[in-house]
Amino acid sequence: MPDRTRPILLLRRSPFGWQNWCTLALVVLMLTANLVLHVQFVHAAAAGEQAPQSGLVKMSFHMYRSVYASSNSSILIYDGADTNPPTSRSPATAAISCNIRQSAQFWFVTVDAWLGGVSWITPPLATDITIQGNISITVWMSTPDPAPIASGYAFGLTEAADMSNPIGDQFYLDKYSTGSILTRSPTEHTLAFAVNRTFSKGHILAFFVIVGSTTKGWHYQAYFDSSNMDSFVQLPTGSVPIPEFSKLETVACMISAILCVLFVRKPQ
Repeated sequence: MPDRTRPILLLRRSPFGWQNWCTLALVVLMLTANLVLHVQFVHAAAAGEQAPQSGLVKMSFHMYRSVYASSNSSILIYDGADTNPPTSRSPATAAISCNIRQSAQFWFVTVDAWLGGVSWITPPLATDITIQGNISITVWMSTPDPAPIASGYAFGLTEAADMSNPIGDQFYLDKYSTGSILTRSPTEHTLAFAVNRTFSKGHILAFFVIVGSTTKGWHYQAYFDSSNMDSFVQLPTGSVPIPEFSKLETVACMISAILCVLFVRKPQ
């Protein structure tokens, strides 16, 4: 079964075998509000219908400091994301374990998926910025583990104002497959999705990767902050006005908001 990248609205019910059931259930998990808070899926712009681009700004993902790491290695948050290029030849490596359980009922089948995610956050915005067009996120990833029945990943963007206060809908796109979506060697993975929103001064942007697997504890690595393995986002905006991080407290106050966006929401 080939990889697929498409919104949930395009999924159609049809007779499937067991592996296909697991794959489809995993996608449902990754594209519902059980995964993120108040999610509204944003379609990737179709050819000929792309939002106008106002100039692309590249922001690389860095490891200036680790902001948060859960005890089971299923959630990692880093400072940060900015327009500075990576300078090291050896990448920083985030080792994530998919240990957050989510269950989906699809027709008469209940399937468990296990999730793990990593996020890079910006300093508070110095002014309002408008992002209108296609955001492209590229992340280097690999896995040392055997292939599960099904797996997938989602790249996205969310905005937060302060502790436990995410703002508006999140923007993201997913890709999924039977077997392993990742290879054993570090490989670039890119997803692009349309965004049309003005982000407010003082708010923080968080770029995230969520990987899901039908195997509990499935491990993967994300590589970044290296000239050889540059994980980054390209934004259709004239500039990204962000100051340098000056206080660790500024970063720490965002942890609850990012965790709430990514994982706190429980199945209904």
